[in-house]
Amino acid sequence: MKKIHFSNVNFSSSSGPNTFAHRLANELVERGYEIVDHNHNYDVFLCFIEPSSTPREGSRFVHRLDGIWFKPDQYETHNKKIKWSYQNADHVIWQSNFDKNMTVNYWGSPKSGSVIHNGIIQKRIVNLHPEIENIKNKFNRIFVCSASWHRQKRLKENIDFYRKNKVEGDALLILGKNPDFHESNDNIFYLGHLNHELCLQIYSMASWFLHLAWLDHCPNVVVEALSQGCPVICTDSGGTKEIVGKNGVIIKETKPYNYELTDYDQPYELNIKKIKLPKTVVKNSHLDIRLICDKYEEVLKWD
Repeated sequence: MKKIHFSNVNFSSSSGPNTFAHRLANELVERGYEIVDHNHNYDVFLCFIEPSSTPREGSRFVHRLDGIWFKPDQYETHNKKIKWSYQNADHVIWQSNFDKNMTVNYWGSPKSGSVIHNGIIQKRIVNLHPEIENIKNKFNRIFVCSASWHRQKRLKENIDFYRKNKVEGDALLILGKNPDFHESNDNIFYLGHLNHELCLQIYSMASWFLHLAWLDHCPNVVVEALSQGCPVICTDSGGTKEIVGKNGVIIKETKPYNYELTDYDQPYELNIKKIKLPKTVVKNSHLDIRLICDKYEEVLKWD
């Protein structure tokens, strides 16, 4: 049985990287792998973002990159361990081509690397919590957005888009911690932090998922929304558009980003217009955790 150590992963955390790591680990266990801590004699050292311990000598060192810090005042200090992993790993996994282009632009190409998007179990939610069922029955179209909110996630722009494109009977549900913009009119509701099961239920009955975040990598909330057949509205910056593809609407940024160091919490201005939202049938097989795990297995092989 091949043993894998997930470095810098907290399987009990609901953050994006940890949530995906948990899903990947579960699928690997289903395939006969054993997930062990850093004290074990493991075969593969799978590091998420940066290592929390030193890779065991003789193990295969795989670096799953979550993007790099690109604020000018953080670039040198915050990237030290990430850059070390990038340069010393046997194989680098980027979660989007955007991340690959960013790191290659600054650090050059690694010895070996692959772009592998995040994934999730492809299971459509059918049974809804009574309160969520009530919301579904109360409104015409339901827009939803979700994040651990800060300026890069563009909550204000999500709300602006909803207000310009809503019709009578629509509603916007805002999920997640620390919203940095507040608007209580026009059927806008702040639901706060919810567990993944309730989030999936909401996505399953929503008409559109709004994610106008600037330079996001491969957001798990978008993966989750698509898994429930909910089309996504995003911008053409970052890696989000790669996982959305034809499963929604991609809005062009006003100004292109050319991988310069910048303060990502001061996103470029976004020109938001009223648009016609097409009927969209979501095709999400490319995000099936089994397919994603197949790709990881190819990388984790160590003979």
